[in-house]
Amino acid sequence: MTELQVIGAGLGRTGTLSLYMALNQLGYNPCHHMKEVFLGPHPDRALLFRNIWENPADEEAIQRVFEGYKSVCDYPGCMWFEQFAEWNPEAKVVLTVRDSAEQWAESAENTIFKSHKVTSRIKRAFIRVLSVVFFDRFRYISLIMGRTHGVDPRDPKTDLVKLYNDWNARVIATIPASRLLVFNVKQGWEPLCEFLGKPVPDTEFPRVNSREDFKKFQGQFMRRLVLKKAVQLVVLGGVAYWGWNYMPRYLKLVGVMRMINSYVKVN
Repeated sequence: MTELQVIGAGLGRTGTLSLYMALNQLGYNPCHHMKEVFLGPHPDRALLFRNIWENPADEEAIQRVFEGYKSVCDYPGCMWFEQFAEWNPEAKVVLTVRDSAEQWAESAENTIFKSHKVTSRIKRAFIRVLSVVFFDRFRYISLIMGRTHGVDPRDPKTDLVKLYNDWNARVIATIPASRLLVFNVKQGWEPLCEFLGKPVPDTEFPRVNSREDFKKFQGQFMRRLVLKKAVQLVVLGGVAYWGWNYMPRYLKLVGVMRMINSYVKVN
């Protein structure tokens, strides 16, 4: 069972990384953020998103992903704010917002929903192939996003302004006012600390993850991931070559197929 004390219900690109750092500093650590999926200490948990996509009612899988965390914000956690609020009745909810829906939409389609601007069917098909080869676990998170929002945020036809407004309205309508803080990170420590009953730190409120920061992190992660996949494929190819040349004939095909199947399941 999750034991969350603070639930971030704001969408990605609403200052969620700043909130992530602030919550960690205030003692609500560890906090779950999308970066935990990329670089976190529990890479095995990311595979649970396949289970969640295939069975939306699998509460055990959802709880296993976020087990051990005291707080959560950003995608993918924000998508389950309602369940988290129900499972953790004492937890408080923070809805991070931008200055305007238009500002958020412009930021999102240039970062987390960058394919929203890709209108070419060929380019979009190429992106899908890459997502299957390199980003299988993130592909399932994207599929869950589409199911949660009722539209695909990466589809050029999706009205991101409406998506943002609808989401914020849903959070405000669902969470009692006594448990909810609508928060713009520009406001700094005071409203957040007052809401959580924490003293204001004597350090500046963290302001991170500008568009430039995001692109830098994305580039670093891509290089690491491509290198990792390249090494995996070389090792897989070497083992398959050895098996094909030295295993008894009747075991060759079975062995290679089992190895490929195991690789697909893990990745």
